[in-house]
Amino acid sequence: MASKPLHFFIVFFAFCASNILNAAQIEPLRVISIDWTQTETLIALGITPIAMAQQSGYNSWVREPAIPNSTEDIGLRSQPNLERLAELKPDKIFISPLFGSLTPKLSRIAPVTEFTLYKKDNITWEGLKGFTRRLGEETNKQKEANALIYSAEQTLMGLADKTPKDTPPLLMIQFMDSRHVRIFGTNSMYKIAANKIGLKSAWQAETNPWGFSLIGIDQLMDIKGQIIIIKPLPAGVERSLQRDQFWQYLVKNTGQPALTVEPTWSFGAIPSTLRFAEQLTKALNNKEKQ
Repeated sequence: MASKPLHFFIVFFAFCASNILNAAQIEPLRVISIDWTQTETLIALGITPIAMAQQSGYNSWVREPAIPNSTEDIGLRSQPNLERLAELKPDKIFISPLFGSLTPKLSRIAPVTEFTLYKKDNITWEGLKGFTRRLGEETNKQKEANALIYSAEQTLMGLADKTPKDTPPLLMIQFMDSRHVRIFGTNSMYKIAANKIGLKSAWQAETNPWGFSLIGIDQLMDIKGQIIIIKPLPAGVERSLQRDQFWQYLVKNTGQPALTVEPTWSFGAIPSTLRFAEQLTKALNNKEKQ
C-alpha cells in the first residue's frame, strides 16, 4: 500500500516537470538585434525583438517589415544603451562583425551571436537562404524560415511574369551627393532581386564586399541602360539634379527616363530583396507616369 503514494508522487513530479519544460519551450526568446539585416529577418520570421538599435534609421533606410510597437529603441547601432540593455534581460543578442567591438561588453549582459551575410562572393540567393535558415536555427524558428524562403520564391516568380520583357540592363544607384553615387552590381542584394525577376545589371565593373562601387556620375556616361534611383536622396540633391544640365544630358544619353523607387535596405536579406523586386516591377510598369 505504501507504494501507491510513492507512485503518485513520481507521476505527479513527471507531469510537473513536463509542463515546466513545455512552458520553457513555448516561451518566446527575448532577443535584441543591433544589425538591421538581422532585425528585418527576425521580424519576418514572426519574432518580436524586445529591442533594436536606431529605429529612426531603420524607418528611413529599411522601412519594411515594420517595427513592432513593443520593440524598444536602445540607441545607436555603434553605441547602444548598455544600461537599458541589461535592464531588459535578453536571452540572446544578435550583432554583425561590423559591430564586433561591442561583443565584450554585450556578452556580460547576455550570450552574443555574431554572424553576417555580407561577405565577398556570399551575396547570392543561396547566401540569402542560408542566412535566413541560420537565424531560424538560432531562434527555434526553422519552419518559419523555410516558409519565408518558399513564400519569397513564389512571390518573385509572380513578379517575374509582370516585369516588362524589353527592360534594358539596370543602372541601380544611390546618391551620396549631387555628383557621386553608389552603383550596385555583383555581390549586391539589388542585383539578386533584379536577376530573380528576369533583369540584368548594366554595371559590370568590380564592386566591394557590400556590392557597390563609389563613382562620379560622369562614369555613367555612354552606358546604355535603365537608371534606377533608390531613395532616400541626400538633402538638396533632387533639386540640384533638376537644374543640372549634365545630369539631364546623361539621362537622355542612356536612352531611358530615370526611374525612382522608395527606400529598400541596400544590405538587406530576403525581406529587402522582395521589397526591392516589388518596387522595381511597379516602377517599370509605370514608367510613363514618372
